[in-house]
Amino acid sequence: MRPVHLVYVSAGSGHRIAARAIQEELDSRRIPNVIMDLLDFSSDLFKWSYSDVYAFVSEHAHLACKVMYELTDQDREESAALRLLEKINMENVKKFMRYLAENQPDVCVGTHFFPLSVLSYMKEQGFYKGKIYGVVTDYGLHRMWVSPHVDAYFVGGAPVKKDLVEAGISNDKVLISGIPVLRKYAESYSRYTEEKPLKTPFSLLFVASSVPNSIVLDILEGLIETGINLSLTIIAGRNEDLIDQLEGVDIPHRIDFKVLGFVDNLNDYMEEADLMITKPGGLTVSEALCVGVPMIMINPIPKQEINNARYLEANGAGIWARSATDAVHHVRGLYTSFERLKKIRGAARKLAHPHSAQVIADKVLLSLNKHSML
Repeated sequence: MRPVHLVYVSAGSGHRIAARAIQEELDSRRIPNVIMDLLDFSSDLFKWSYSDVYAFVSEHAHLACKVMYELTDQDREESAALRLLEKINMENVKKFMRYLAENQPDVCVGTHFFPLSVLSYMKEQGFYKGKIYGVVTDYGLHRMWVSPHVDAYFVGGAPVKKDLVEAGISNDKVLISGIPVLRKYAESYSRYTEEKPLKTPFSLLFVASSVPNSIVLDILEGLIETGINLSLTIIAGRNEDLIDQLEGVDIPHRIDFKVLGFVDNLNDYMEEADLMITKPGGLTVSEALCVGVPMIMINPIPKQEINNARYLEANGAGIWARSATDAVHHVRGLYTSFERLKKIRGAARKLAHPHSAQVIADKVLLSLNKHSML
């Protein structure tokens, strides 16, 4: 049995985490697999331009994100710009194409549209003969995910399936599996209790690692001005500048305040929280849905995270705050309304897919078994 190849792109952390979640499940079944970043097969300059520039623009230049999203959210046959972009991308990952042609894995799973387009092209040209599975990591569809030779798509919700079908993908090739999360979030889901009592003081978690410093500080200042008693934990990730700024803020005694850097047990903090403020990245909100923590979503990247925020808000599983002031307003409102928090928790529970990685692994295993019988 040739190892299953799990291919992601390091444009944000979500695509890698989704691949890692699938790897966890494959490992538990002793299915051989390898996980790889497609950009590792490109030049340092191309990797920097695709990964690091994306990270900077997504945090600090939302207008540029919006323009790029709309420019590339086109049908390939109708967009010369998109075809040119994909040609440039292909030229920069020829090492990956040679590697795949030589190794010919039976199954490749892509958690980003870039590897799917490369794999689909290779299959069209006869350079790759295995199965191609795509895992869409947001709750809205960008048309760069649409590749004609993908054998099956795994998606987070009905809107993405609808858009894929309208884009020409066969209905039976699109499975609503949810976005795959690490096993510890499935375990959090199993510990969920509908009647979770509020903490005393009210416990607020703020995942601020990808939020501009100015917005984080504005929200913190607004929370201080409300006069409410809080247990407030801000997770700043690897943003050392933000950590320094937060540690310099004069916090009143009625707020139990913690600033943390990178943590690898975010699920524990989510479980403890009565409410969470976060950017609506596809993986982050999927993890939060499994835990059942109510969300206030801020500063979404146009348009993929806006799609996520709209999807959750439309289903009652979160609130999209349009500004720092709006976020503070919603915190204050939920602080005094246990019933609203309970309702949001219940809606999140209904949207959660804690076993998505298992569903994907089932499909992979079925393909491998069929291939071994040939």
